[in-house]
Amino acid sequence: MTRLIALALILPLAACSGGVGGGLFGGRDEPELVIDTPPAGGPVAVAADPSDPAAAAAPTPAGDGLFIGFTVASLGDATVPGLWLETPLVTEEGPGRVVAENGMQLFLTLRPSGGARSAGSRLSLGGFQALGLDITSLPTLTVISDA
Repeated sequence: MTRLIALALILPLAACSGGVGGGLFGGRDEPELVIDTPPAGGPVAVAADPSDPAAAAAPTPAGDGLFIGFTVASLGDATVPGLWLETPLVTEEGPGRVVAENGMQLFLTLRPSGGARSAGSRLSLGGFQALGLDITSLPTLTVISDA
């Protein structure tokens, strides 16, 4: 009798295993994991809608650019339109770009904030959205001047 009870308990458990034959619910294929990675050439550039006035006003690169530094950015004034970064890393307004930790790159206007060089920066709402960042995050950005 105990053998019958043991057999009655073992068989259902064995049928649920993923062993040979796929178990009781076998035949299911696991979905293939696909990871999108940026191209080997470097960060991915953000495509802008040409009909968007903010995108039309965005500066275009004038060369390889000059590395200015790293900054931690918070959300700037959401009522000010456009793509801009207020940062203490520049002393006058000009074209530039930022590269986020996720590899996304964005061309924008660099504006001086007047703070100490070690102070943080403020990124426009459009900048956060274009870089795919959460507006409550404090991302570290690489700042490059194209002036």
